[in-house]
Amino acid sequence: MFRSSRHERKLLPLAILMFLGLTVSATGQVGMPPGRAPERAAILQYMSGEVSVAPSATNQWTAARLNQPLTPSEYLWTATNSRAEINVGGGFIRMNSEASLTLVALNPGNLQFSVNQGEVNLTVFRLPPGEIYEIDTPNATLTVTKTGVYRVEVKPAEEKTLVTTRKGSVVATGRGPAVTISSGQQVTFLGDNSLQHTAQKAPPPDGFEDWASVRDKRLGATRPPFVVGFGYGPYPYGAVGVPGPPPY
Repeated sequence: MFRSSRHERKLLPLAILMFLGLTVSATGQVGMPPGRAPERAAILQYMSGEVSVAPSATNQWTAARLNQPLTPSEYLWTATNSRAEINVGGGFIRMNSEASLTLVALNPGNLQFSVNQGEVNLTVFRLPPGEIYEIDTPNATLTVTKTGVYRVEVKPAEEKTLVTTRKGSVVATGRGPAVTISSGQQVTFLGDNSLQHTAQKAPPPDGFEDWASVRDKRLGATRPPFVVGFGYGPYPYGAVGVPGPPPY
């Protein structure tokens, strides 16, 4: 019977570790099997108050669940005094009280969602070349061009959308010339998608934005290494939900 030497037994764990190390990319993701496209997860990883979800095909609303996986063509609604946080792999979408959002597209190269009403905050902490974050509003289509922090508030009754860039850059497109909203700027779009707008210096963050900023710091989204999953790979191996502290 063959018996391995003591030296060979010592080398075996090292060889296993080297093999595992080769399967992990520079971003910390586990390598996908050949021929299999990576998936992207969207997880409702934090909620307070009443949060509801409905497939757009049926429009049948049900109470959302903590750590619930979300799929494209789903509506989300936060009731009065409620908030929600969605982990989308390379960033976080946060909804303030009485906000309506539709998840439109979800894949490794494209994240697209619509803000139908209310205040939504988006933190993008990782934006590989070619990846697109798109926010659709009644007044403009917003495309994120840099990692950063963005606030979108839609007021349907006033036919108005306010876009604030705290850090980064976003480009608004519609029927008129494109508008770039850079760090420290706020642009208000009026009417339909004609891109009629006014620009000004961004006002101080409100309570919702302060809460979102605290969440970013607690989740490690402001500096590497990030403590949350990047969201690639089938659930639950991607963006695993982490219950957060209560809002304040």
